[in-house]
Amino acid sequence: MELAILLLIRSFRKGNFSLYCQSLAELILYFFANNNTNYARWLPIHLRDMVTLKEKHPKLAQEFESGKFVVHKSSREFSGMAIDQAHEQANAVIKGDGGAIGVTEDPAALRRWMVAGPQVSHLVVQ
Repeated sequence: MELAILLLIRSFRKGNFSLYCQSLAELILYFFANNNTNYARWLPIHLRDMVTLKEKHPKLAQEFESGKFVVHKSSREFSGMAIDQAHEQANAVIKGDGGAIGVTEDPAALRRWMVAGPQVSHLVVQ
């Protein structure tokens, strides 16, 4: 299981889509074995969608194969990260500055934050 997880991390870091699909296929068994119901239920569906991407959406498949299924925050090799991890890092920049406190209580403020959040995060980093 550890090797499968390390392969998944490597697929993100290198932006290797075929390795991503391969590592997901290996991990599915462990989710069933460990009784992780939601992952065991939905990961096979996600994997099927990724594997059939070439037939259903060839242009998107080509982009994913070129490594655009991950975020590269720098030009260094082995520096790609999963999109949700990049979002969490951007959110941490905003929250660390005190800009996101209470935003979820006001729907209009939440929409503004969702739209402007990445730009604000970029400005805070600069």
